[in-house]
Amino acid sequence: MQSRFSSASTPAHSFVLRPIVRGIRQWHAPLGWMMLAGLCLSGQAFATDTDAAAVQPTQTVNQAKPPKQLEEIEVQGNVSNSALTQAPTQADLTITQPQSVIGLDWISNHVAPTADYAAIAAIAPGVTSLSTAGPGLGESKQMTLRGFNDNQYNVTYDGIPFGDTNDFSHHTSSYFPAKMIGQVLVDRGPGNASTIGEATFGGTVALSSKDPRDTFSFIPTQSFGSYDTSLTHLELNTGRLDDLGGGKLIASAQYISTDTAKTNGDSSRKTGYIKYVQPIGTSTEITFLSNYNYIRFNNPDLSSLTMQQIATLGRNFGLNNDRSTTNCACYNYQAKQTDLEYIGVHSALSDTWTLDNKVYTYAYDNTSHESPHVGTKASPTNMGGYIKINNYRAWGDVLQLTHTDDYGQFRTGGWYEYTTNSRSSVAIDYARNGAVDVKAGAPLFGSFNAKGVYSGPYKYTMQDQLHTGQIYAEYAWLAADGLTITPGIKNLNITRDIQAPINQGTKTPLYYSQTWHKTLGYLTANYLLRDDWSIYATAAQGFLAPNLNEFYVPNPRLNKASPEQTMNYQFGTVYKTDRFNADADVYFINFKNYAFSTTVPGTTDPVYYLAKGAYIKGIEGEMTYYVGAGASVFANASLQDASFKGSNLDLPNVPNRTAAIGVLYENQGFFASLYDKYAGSQKAYNSNFNPDQASSVTSTVGSGGFWQAAMSLGYGQNINGSFIKSYKVRLQVDNLFDAHNLVINSVSNNTGSYYVLPGRSWFASVSFGL
Repeated sequence: MQSRFSSASTPAHSFVLRPIVRGIRQWHAPLGWMMLAGLCLSGQAFATDTDAAAVQPTQTVNQAKPPKQLEEIEVQGNVSNSALTQAPTQADLTITQPQSVIGLDWISNHVAPTADYAAIAAIAPGVTSLSTAGPGLGESKQMTLRGFNDNQYNVTYDGIPFGDTNDFSHHTSSYFPAKMIGQVLVDRGPGNASTIGEATFGGTVALSSKDPRDTFSFIPTQSFGSYDTSLTHLELNTGRLDDLGGGKLIASAQYISTDTAKTNGDSSRKTGYIKYVQPIGTSTEITFLSNYNYIRFNNPDLSSLTMQQIATLGRNFGLNNDRSTTNCACYNYQAKQTDLEYIGVHSALSDTWTLDNKVYTYAYDNTSHESPHVGTKASPTNMGGYIKINNYRAWGDVLQLTHTDDYGQFRTGGWYEYTTNSRSSVAIDYARNGAVDVKAGAPLFGSFNAKGVYSGPYKYTMQDQLHTGQIYAEYAWLAADGLTITPGIKNLNITRDIQAPINQGTKTPLYYSQTWHKTLGYLTANYLLRDDWSIYATAAQGFLAPNLNEFYVPNPRLNKASPEQTMNYQFGTVYKTDRFNADADVYFINFKNYAFSTTVPGTTDPVYYLAKGAYIKGIEGEMTYYVGAGASVFANASLQDASFKGSNLDLPNVPNRTAAIGVLYENQGFFASLYDKYAGSQKAYNSNFNPDQASSVTSTVGSGGFWQAAMSLGYGQNINGSFIKSYKVRLQVDNLFDAHNLVINSVSNNTGSYYVLPGRSWFASVSFGL
């Protein structure tokens, strides 16, 4: 039987090791065991997601291709245009679950230079994202994937899952700006057994870093535009360094400042990025990557507005400069630092065995001035507020070993991550220069009464740890010509520990630990009908670990905290030629339980329950057709029905459909695009509703669907015999027709609160290749 797998075509992925002495003491025994075992393990789950075909295991010999280099070329030169090269989103013939690959050309030329990964991913079917401050100029609101919210799906960077330790949500503008991203891959489903992460529940948004180029270049870019935005980006590529055995490096620095679309919503960010790739012999490659961000921004106390507030304050209201009001920017601001590092190795151990390993660390440090109010312990007329501190650091290891022969491909490996998180919030008095808010003569740190309830300036102070271990095995069996069947199994072990001298909400001490185990099964198949047409099917389990909010309650043992789970069934097809490519799928998801919170009757104490769950079903598709003469048309769409089992209520804040349609042009240095994205209508309910009881809904507010168009225009040329080797200029316009859209966020006292989307914005950029 002819092998459908080729070790030679496997991308050169990384091996991570960050020998920082201060972190060694945090590497627990399980991680050490995983690292040792990792010398015999490796593969897909952390294989970097740099190439759609490489991510999936069913690559055939006649489709084998070298790994796609995610390096940005300012001017492409003579490009062979086709539906394959121009498609903004597309799937590979070898996939076993629905996916959309968004390539570097789209990121570089057709989204705002200020964009974050949420703005990039929004072009894909089933994805929605709201940028209330402007594209990438603030945290994305309501980024959904098939209706799953941000904390219900994975986000990875070069195969490393990252996110908040408390609820697995993500800060879209705090890590990787668009110029540090080489590709975005949206996987709509829980994947195979080798798919890792805390939230394989709703899918994966896989980000890939940019690769260093083979030739020397220095590329400065300057962008400016709406909201007094200025972005400066410098990129250096050393090219292949023969004196170092062919090693190569890319280093980038970026600074952005902006007023944002919100009044007094000023923001600035500094970013540094470095990636070094070093070949060792002919079969091994070592990669080091580091990404650092520092961001300072004014954060509106009113993130969403009621209709009355919009009428009174204006659509673009964020903050003011009036120190007598709680909406003053002087009381509402944050500073964040984030970093992510890894060292990795990819090694072909033999003709049939391949090893991959990454050891990594990432961190998030946020100091926030928030919740201003009139009245402090010292004086009822003083202006008070809170300083909230949230910082965590994760240490992890991702391992895989792959064996390929004429009968299929076996993959086994694992992932371990340990995260420690410190969180606190303390009341301050701005009239006393931000001093801790206590009465004169009172103990600085407060006291506990006979019932153990704290009284003092702290709202809460706690430290929690999260230990996650996942091991898996799967085998992609070549069952027949063109047919690959992949069964797999994964075992999960998750432990949460919390040490809270002052617990959030209850203000009583809480010291508690809980562990969950789960074994998940997976079965996927891909059948290549022809060289240009395939079908696939998936039956897989999804998993979402309990979030930290479920531990903020008086007695967590009474809350039946349990992982949320899904059973996913999917069927799809992919067709790809130079002139036309398309893919479509149908899916059914049995959302087996649903964690929701309410209050203990007669008290304000929170309590968590598991509802019966929900059914989510739908259809999705995307296509690109190459018209000729450098022009293509594209479209994608999704229809979705998501409702709770017990009440038949629609899931809140879930758009019922998405769509996109557009045209692309690229020829002789000119490039352009015009496209329109649609997000469907959605609902929100009163906060204490019970998803199992329709009668518990006392207030429902909805918002209609909306279209928002965007346009990109640009031109670039290579220059011979000059110090300047190339140049590129481009203009990006978002919300082209200046639509004024509102999207429901929440309901309180029968009144809806809405996210207000900004009007038209534009950004111009010029780049030089030196």
